[in-house]
Formats: sequence, structure tokens, C-alpha cells
Amino acid sequence: MMMRPNELLTRIETARLWSFFHKDWLLQARLSLREQLPSDYRVFVESEAVLISPEANDVPPRVTLPDLLVARPASHSQENSLGKFANDTTAATIEVEEPYSIETRYWLTIRRSPGQEIVAVMELLSPSNKGIGNRLDRQKHLRKREEYLNASVNLLEIDALVEGERDLPPSVSQLKGYQRSVWSVTYQDGRRRFQGWGWNLPDPLPTIQWQIDSGHSVRVDLGKTLADAAAFNDWESMVG
Repeated sequence: MMMRPNELLTRIETARLWSFFHKDWLLQARLSLREQLPSDYRVFVESEAVLISPEANDVPPRVTLPDLLVARPASHSQENSLGKFANDTTAATIEVEEPYSIETRYWLTIRRSPGQEIVAVMELLSPSNKGIGNRLDRQKHLRKREEYLNASVNLLEIDALVEGERDLPPSVSQLKGYQRSVWSVTYQDGRRRFQGWGWNLPDPLPTIQWQIDSGHSVRVDLGKTLADAAAFNDWESMVG
């Protein structure tokens, strides 16, 4: 029996394999968009590497002091706080070890020739975008989103992850009540238009008609592109 799409997404997320699946899904979306656009429109997979490490306050330093019983008289050995010796001549070494990983983030950019002008951007959120493991990347993602909005770039943002912060523009804040969501913003005739779609575990993934500029719209079938991505690397057997 085939695994339901939302169950597959949950298992991939729980197994911490999202960074691998993320690109598979975007590549299938790229193929779908390419088939629907004129030849002077290009669909690029763009990327950046993000260092995932714990917050500085989460990793206590290990302080190594000399053997004070040998270095000082017994009366001084009771004063063993780091604060006491900070202004003294006793040397101390602080060592901090912390885990880290490199995560590559991907998104789709639609550009129009000949000037390669950015027309639209599709973002598929990763855990670090939502503050999981890296608060700084979440802030960076929100700043980047704000830059797109200020530049009137047509944006489609897909949040298929259950965990993490759900940061949404006020116009589509009602989507916070759903486990997963998609929203878009488009610009036309001096007006900005937001649309949102939300779904829960039993629901099918939505199909979105996305207006990427004044003359073109594309159909983004999240269910089909997810199924194609899952079949490409047999994700069901990987997390089943």
C-alpha cells in the first residue's frame, strides 16, 4: 500500500532527511514550471550553504585552572571561583566544543531573458529557515523575504514542515492554524495580492495557480511533484 503524502513528509522530517529530499522536490517543481513557460523564461535552482551550530549560550565552556593546592597556600585554595581569579595572575584556559553541520539551501528563481531579470521566486522552507538548530538563519530568511516583498518580486513560499516557527505575513496569518501551508504574493496594476492554502494530515496537498507576472501564470501541483520526487529516489523504502 502506498504511503500517504503527508505521512511521507512527516517521516522524512522526523528522520532528519529533509535537506536531501528538499532538492529532489524542488527539481520536480522546476521540471513542471519549465514545461509551462515560454523559452525566454529560465528556471534556475539557486543555493547557498548554511552553517548549522547551536546557540552560543547553549554550550557551556570548560574552564581548566591549575592545581591551586600546589600553586597556592591552603588558605587560598578555598577561593576557587573563576570570578575571584579573573583579576589575579592565575592562568586559565577555556575550551568549547560544539557540534556543527553544513546545510545547503535551495530555491527556484524564474528569470526573464535577455537581462536575466528576476520575475518570481519559489521557496521551499528548510528546518533552519524555521529556527530549528539555527536562529540566525531564520532571521536571515525573514530579511531575504522582506527584500523580495520590497522589490515587488512575485513569491511562493511552501512550508511543508510541522516543526519550527511558523512566520507568516499578517495577511495570511490564519494559516498558522494548519500543520502545513503555502502562500503567495503577486503584484499587478499597483496592487499586491496575497493568497494562502493550508492543510492537515488527512488532506491532499493543494494545487496552486500562481501568477508569476502580468502575462503568465503556472500551475504548481504539490501532490504530483511530491509523488515524482518520492519515486525518483524511492523515498518510501528509505523512511518506511
